[in-house]
Amino acid sequence: MFFLFARLESEFIKNIVGDVLKKLHAMSSSHTKTGLFGIDVRVSKVEFLLDMESPDVLIVGIWGMGGIGKTTIAEAVCSKVRSRFEGIFFENFRQQSDLRRKFLKRLLGQETLNTMGSLSFRDSLVRDRLRRIKVFIVLDDVDDLMRFEEWRDLLDGRNSSFGPGSKVLITSRDKQVLSNVVDETYEVEGLNDEEAIQLFSSKALKNCIPTIDQKRLIEQIVRHVQGNPLALIVLGSSLYGKSMEEWRSAMNKLAQHPNIEDVLRISYDGLDSEQKSIFLDIAHFFTRWDQYEVKRILDCLYGRSVMFDISTLIDKCLITISQFRLEMHDLLREMAFNIVRAESDFPAERSRLCHPPDVGQVLEENKVKATAINCRSCICSKVDVFE
Repeated sequence: MFFLFARLESEFIKNIVGDVLKKLHAMSSSHTKTGLFGIDVRVSKVEFLLDMESPDVLIVGIWGMGGIGKTTIAEAVCSKVRSRFEGIFFENFRQQSDLRRKFLKRLLGQETLNTMGSLSFRDSLVRDRLRRIKVFIVLDDVDDLMRFEEWRDLLDGRNSSFGPGSKVLITSRDKQVLSNVVDETYEVEGLNDEEAIQLFSSKALKNCIPTIDQKRLIEQIVRHVQGNPLALIVLGSSLYGKSMEEWRSAMNKLAQHPNIEDVLRISYDGLDSEQKSIFLDIAHFFTRWDQYEVKRILDCLYGRSVMFDISTLIDKCLITISQFRLEMHDLLREMAFNIVRAESDFPAERSRLCHPPDVGQVLEENKVKATAINCRSCICSKVDVFE
C-alpha cells in the first residue's frame, strides 16, 4: 500500500511540475511586451496546426514574403513549446553549410558521429536513434530544392524517422518548396493597421506621445508599407528623432516607390558615406561573424574606431547582434548586393565581390579594383590587381 501511495504521489507531483512549466513558458512568451505586436495570434495558429497534444509526427510550413515575420513566429513557437521535447534543432537553411552534420551532432551527440564517422539520413543507426527521441525541428528559410532533397527522405518517412509527438516547422518564401512535404501550411498575414501603427510608433517615437501631424503621417506610412514588420521596424527606427520635414520626405518616397526594398533603402540613404560603406562590408563579408573580430578588421580598414558607426546601424535596425555575432536580415543583405551590383554591369568595376561566379570571372581576367573579395568566407581587404 505504501509503495502504491508513493508512486501515485510521485506521478501527481510530476503532473504539477509539468503544468507549472507550461504556464511559465506561456507567461515568458508574451511577445507583445517585447514589441512584437500581433505575434501571439499568429503563434497560436501555428500551434493549432502542429496539434501539440497529438502523438503524430506533423510537419507544418510557414509561408510568406520576406520580412513578414516567418522566422520570428517560428522562434516564438519554439520558445513556447521547447519544454515538451527532448531535442531541439533550429537553424537557418539558407545560411548554414553542412546542415546535416550539425543536425545529427545536435540530436545524437558528437560521440555518435566520432564513433560512426560520416552518417547519412538513410543509415539504420541514425533512424533507430532518432525514432527514440521526441524532437522539435525548425528548418528556417528553405530556398533551395536541390539542397532540400536530402531532407525529403527523412521527412517523408517522418513516423519512422522521429519519436512520437515530434514536430517539424519549415519556413520559406517559396510555396513550391513546401508542397508535397508539409501536412499544413500557415500563410503569414501582414500586420493589421492597429498592429502596424503600434509597431511603427514604438520605433519612431519610443515612449513619446505622437502629435496630430505625426498621427496622420504614421497612418499614411502604414498604408504604404502594407503590414510588413521588417519594413515598419527599419523605417520607424530611421525616422526616430527626425524632423517632420524628414518624415514627409520619407512619406513622399514611399508614395512613389512602395515596394519593400525601396522602403528599406530609405533607411540606408539616411546614413553618411562611411556608414553606408560599413553596412555594405558587413552585408557582403561579415554576417554571423563575431562582433569584436569585425570591429578589429574594420578599425584597420577605415583607420579609426567604427564603434559609433556600428551602433548607428544597430539603432536603425539595419544589423542586430545575437550571441555576440553580427546578424542581418536576408532582405537587407539582398538590398546591399543590389546596391553594389548597380555600380557597374562589369563585376571587375564593382567595389565588392562575393558571388563565386563573379569572383571567378574577375580572377580569371586578372583585373579588379575592389575594396574586398570574399569567396567561401575568405576575405582579402583592399585588393588592387592589374594586368
